[in-house]
Amino acid sequence: LRRTAARCVLLPAVRPRTAQCSGERKKTGNVEHTAGAFSQLKRNTILSILPIVRGCEMFCCLKNCLNGVLPAQSVHITKTANPVQLDSSHMGHEVVIIKNGLRACGTGGVLANAPLVQSKSYFEVKLQQSGHWSIGLATQQTDLNQSVGGKDRESWCLNSNHLVLHGGDVIYRLDASKGSAVPNGGQNSPGHTVPGTVPVDLSPISAPPAFPSAASPPGGSGESGLPQEGDTIGVAYDHVELNFYLNGKNLNVPVLNVRGTVYPCLFVDDGAILDIVLDNFAYGPPPGFERILVEQSLL
Repeated sequence: LRRTAARCVLLPAVRPRTAQCSGERKKTGNVEHTAGAFSQLKRNTILSILPIVRGCEMFCCLKNCLNGVLPAQSVHITKTANPVQLDSSHMGHEVVIIKNGLRACGTGGVLANAPLVQSKSYFEVKLQQSGHWSIGLATQQTDLNQSVGGKDRESWCLNSNHLVLHGGDVIYRLDASKGSAVPNGGQNSPGHTVPGTVPVDLSPISAPPAFPSAASPPGGSGESGLPQEGDTIGVAYDHVELNFYLNGKNLNVPVLNVRGTVYPCLFVDDGAILDIVLDNFAYGPPPGFERILVEQSLL
């Protein structure tokens, strides 16, 4: 009875323990299985995204390699360069064009590469360095190997000796004492004289240019009312009149009867340096005028 009782007592005590150990082993197996499945899932996930990661790394590497080679994303807002400039195929033999086709020096004349075909055109010329110069309009038939504009019938120019010339004739002479221009007959007279002025005897065209004294403030015409180094000459043309401006002020020298297809023209000599300004003007065009536009074909 003791053995039976002991066995009976012992068996209930052992069997639950065995069952408990089996349950714990089953639970541990489930955890290990779950951990193994998670590890496999993690490995599969990593393997699946590995090509994406490698692709991103390759893209970053490629981006760094092409940095500065491909155009920037803001290229669509980059300002297009103005196609109008001084024309090296229409200039004198001793003329030098620099500064991306915007500066003329040397000796002779040069035309721009675009004619004035719009109704109202405007451009400016900066007098970078004094000397003999001429600014205005001309056809492609003008003599660009001479150093003075307005000496032939194919050019109309304001000159550094304060004369407005066409065909070798003096149309106007800038008069500093009167603060205005004096007409000299010709194509602008009679009936086209500037109000308040009278004809006067003019000095020869070959006279040396008269620049203000060195005491005048640099970069401006001061009180002389005459162009000098550092000033800006504006040129406005509407197919009826050609007008010149000095630092934004109308010189009141309207030139009429400009004929043919004309281009902006610059003449330089004796160390003169001129910069043509085709946009971003220093003083701006008169009302209704705008920068030179390039004629485009509809074909």
